[in-house]
Amino acid sequence: MTAAPAAVRDRRFPTLNAVRAIGALMVLLTHVAFNTGQVVRGSFGAVLSRFDFGVALFFVLSGFLLARPFLLAVARAEQGPRVAHYLWKRALRILPLYWVVVAVALLIDPQNRDATAGDWLRNLTFTQIYAEGLPASSLTHMWSLATEVAFYLLLPVLVLVLAGRPRVGKELPLGRIYAILGVLCVLGVVWTALVAAYNDTDIPMHQWLPGFLPWFGGGMLLAAASADQHSGRTPRRFTTLLEGWGRDLPGCWLLAAALFAIACTPVAGPRTLDPASPWEAVIKSVLYAATALLLVLPLVFGPERSPARDVLAARVPHFLGEISYGIFAVHMFLLINLMSTLEIAEFTGYFTYVLAMVLVLTVAIATASFYGFESRFMRLKNAGPFRRRPATTSERASDSDAWPSS
Repeated sequence: MTAAPAAVRDRRFPTLNAVRAIGALMVLLTHVAFNTGQVVRGSFGAVLSRFDFGVALFFVLSGFLLARPFLLAVARAEQGPRVAHYLWKRALRILPLYWVVVAVALLIDPQNRDATAGDWLRNLTFTQIYAEGLPASSLTHMWSLATEVAFYLLLPVLVLVLAGRPRVGKELPLGRIYAILGVLCVLGVVWTALVAAYNDTDIPMHQWLPGFLPWFGGGMLLAAASADQHSGRTPRRFTTLLEGWGRDLPGCWLLAAALFAIACTPVAGPRTLDPASPWEAVIKSVLYAATALLLVLPLVFGPERSPARDVLAARVPHFLGEISYGIFAVHMFLLINLMSTLEIAEFTGYFTYVLAMVLVLTVAIATASFYGFESRFMRLKNAGPFRRRPATTSERASDSDAWPSS
């Protein structure tokens, strides 16, 4: 028997800032390893080559934190977040620094001296992944942000299809949500296989949103169960099951480590940019999805406090999470141009040396950017017609900000 909705204290998920930091640092590490040639050297190189897994963490977090306020509103029969407010916050969080980095890369990086007006337009509008040709130098990593933006725009419609509008007496339709998400995840896997098998153009279709539906969808599945848990009603069976798994953080993380270890083998494809076979592409996608979900699950279910969770919520991980967007945004420009300035040829080594310099410079610039530049724009999130509605529980939940994830 389902209880009537009641006031329930919502969670703030303080450990997820550390997950953003881990994701950003993994992306930085794998790019330094690739550009110095470290990825092809031994088992350590094999692990570094799979640190693009940081993107899977970003996408699972986005699916969870962005969808949850909308789903929580349906679960609690409350007025949900305003779509205009949601999109305005996304724009304020992403665009200012992104546009600066694009302008700097296209103006300063010597490899971009022949950039056309079309190149500028595509990079400024996140449409570079839909065109033929190589990406601009220093901006190759921005494909994932272009995919994120596609998800941002689709999310309000997707949530409406999944759960409908909030209505008094209406429960969150978990069965329908899980079924649709399951179908979308399967379609994403099929897309990945078909693109790996048949895309013989220079358009990077493997970077488009459909191929990452298993990652975003996994995060949304966790969001639906979390909304059910905090709806004020009696949680459904699957929600209770996830809560039980969330209490076993060591077990979840050991299983995640085992799956990631498998992903570091040739079964998940080449370490370099050589094309993967359809099976390799699918295996890598599925392993990354499962690993990311197992890492995040005990941080959004189970107890809020434990020694491991307290470490992740501590000051330094939280700080690195705050500046993680800056780390992600600026590191490639610094890596490419630092190696060029020092006359270190690509793939010739010096991994530790280059990593130390790029890491120090990136963290310093990301810190200055966050506190002196990005935060000034985020203060405008309730400006004029974009202000949020009077705060309900779900609207407060939508205000926990992070760069790709809320």
